[in-house]
Amino acid sequence: MTKKAILMMTFGSPEGYTFEDVAAFFTNIRRGVRPKDQEIQHLYDNYQLIGGSPLQEITREEVELVGQVLSNEYAVYFANKFSSPFIPDLIRQMELDGIEECICLILEPHYSFYSVMGYEKFIHSEKIRFNIIKDWYRSEDLLNFWVEEIRKIIDKQVKGESFKVIFSAHSVPLLALDFEDPYIDQIVDNAQMIAERLGLSSSEYTNTWQSESDIGLPWIKPDVLEYLRDQTVHPKHYIFVPISFISEHIEVLFDNDVECQELCQELGVAYHRPPMPNADPRLIAAIVTTIRKHEGDEFQYLYPEETTFDELAPSETSSKILKEIDEPQMPEFVKKLIEKKGIENVKMPYFVKKMLEKKGRIKH
Repeated sequence: MTKKAILMMTFGSPEGYTFEDVAAFFTNIRRGVRPKDQEIQHLYDNYQLIGGSPLQEITREEVELVGQVLSNEYAVYFANKFSSPFIPDLIRQMELDGIEECICLILEPHYSFYSVMGYEKFIHSEKIRFNIIKDWYRSEDLLNFWVEEIRKIIDKQVKGESFKVIFSAHSVPLLALDFEDPYIDQIVDNAQMIAERLGLSSSEYTNTWQSESDIGLPWIKPDVLEYLRDQTVHPKHYIFVPISFISEHIEVLFDNDVECQELCQELGVAYHRPPMPNADPRLIAAIVTTIRKHEGDEFQYLYPEETTFDELAPSETSSKILKEIDEPQMPEFVKKLIEKKGIENVKMPYFVKKMLEKKGRIKH
């Protein structure tokens, strides 16, 4: 009988909250390049303000609950992208455990080249075949969670006064638009589905972005804080819904509960945020249902060096792209393959192929 596993993954958190702990985590995020001390200090201060991140504890509880449901069929593992337990280490452990097939679920419901693809680059084994779930934001249980929690705020706290629901998501570099990254459309689609179920008018909700970082590239706008400052008239209540996340962690506890809340106080508007799904039974149901939905998908050996790229590193042509949006930011491995095999004979990542089709460089 084939030995099967589920690998649930999340971004990671510092393994402690000293300055050097935060520096080590930040260095992992920057692919081994230590950020400037002032950048580390800023992140360190934010973690101190929120008392550290509960992400790891929450995620382990989510994994434990999923394991309770699926333990008769799957071994359930947990790994982080940028902190221990690291994805490659967990895969080596799965190999030692004799795992032959693994369904991978990233605990971010939307697919982006700038986030989820960053997990895929670490998933490789000569012994295990993988099935990576790309996105799961349309899960009915997850949608119901947001609808029910937002409705509680509208009914019990807004109580008929003017309000606006501000859906936000982690921003991505502006180049995502030109790469036809599905993430942006998925976020807008997600917000619209929730708004429709709540019966919100177009004036009662909007989409914004948050949590951008300085990697030398411009980001998708409007930033949520910029959006708030730009409004000339405000409702009595703002309801912030960070739909790209599922757990309480620094992007929610600081970017929303500190920065957005402080700005709301300055503007004289009531701040509200529904709880994150965390280990709520509706989230566990969403995860289990998603896994069941994808059990029949193809399992395959993965070669990430052929299908992923460094989503945070600007390419040599990025300055030209920013000025002219003339050529795609092509990963080096794709450039080398094109030189060797010819552009028509290269199997390339979907976003690169679509960009080249758009530019007329290859045929549909």
